[in-house]
Amino acid sequence: MQTGLVSVTFRDLPPAEVIQLVKQAGLDGIEWGADVHCPPNNPQNAKEIARQTHESGLKVISYGSYYYASSDEDFTNILNTAVILQTDNIRIWAGNTGSQDTTEETRTQITEDIRKIADMAAAQGISISFEYHNNTLTDTLDSTIRLLQDIDRPNVYTYWQRPDGAAVEENVNELQTLIKMGKLKNLHIFSHTGYNERHPFSQGAGEWSQYISILKPTNAALLFEFVKDDSPEQFIQDAKFLESLLYNL
Repeated sequence: MQTGLVSVTFRDLPPAEVIQLVKQAGLDGIEWGADVHCPPNNPQNAKEIARQTHESGLKVISYGSYYYASSDEDFTNILNTAVILQTDNIRIWAGNTGSQDTTEETRTQITEDIRKIADMAAAQGISISFEYHNNTLTDTLDSTIRLLQDIDRPNVYTYWQRPDGAAVEENVNELQTLIKMGKLKNLHIFSHTGYNERHPFSQGAGEWSQYISILKPTNAALLFEFVKDDSPEQFIQDAKFLESLLYNL
C-alpha cells in the first residue's frame, strides 16, 4: 500500500518544499494538483516537477486535475501533462451537479465524455479516477456504481473519501463494495468533523484503523488531503501516526 500527499494541501508552498515535506514525512509520493503547482498548460513546469519528484525518490501517484466531465475543456493538455509527470492516473470530477439534480440527458453526456477521455488515456497506459465528492455523480455509492457500470471501461476507477456525517459501518460497506468491484483506486484521508473543522489524524485512529485494515490487501494509495491549520508540522505528525497504524495492522 502506497502513502502520499495531495499537493493542494499546501497550495502556498513551492513544489520543492512540498517534495521535501513528503520526504521528511516518509511517504511514497505526491498527487500533483493542476490548480497551482502543475497547471496543464505549462509543460516545462511539469517537466521540472517530474524531475524534482523522481530525483527525490518519490513517485507521482496521480495527477489531480480539475476536469469536469461533459464540460467544454480540452482534455488533451491534461493528458499530456500526466504523461510528462510519468504518472499512471488522472483524477477527474464526475460532472458538477449532484446525482439527484442531474438529468438523464446530462448523465448520458457525462458518461459518453468519460468513455472518450478514458480511451484517450488508455492509449497512454493511464487510468481515469473520479473524485468521490458531493455535487457530482459520485455523491452516493449507488450513483458511483451506476456511473462505473455505464462507462464500462477497464481503466476507469473511483477514489473514496469519508462522506461528512456518514456512520463507520456505512463507510466500511462502501469500501468493501468498491474493492469487490475492483474499482477503488486511491483514498483521500483526513480527520474532519466538517469541512472547516480539521483535527490531528490521530483523533480518527479507531475509525481509520478499520478502513485501513480493509484496504491493506489492495493497491490503493492513502493520500493526505488537508491538515489541521494547514500546518506542515501537523502533516508530519499525521504521517508518522499513519505509519504507526500501518505497522500495527
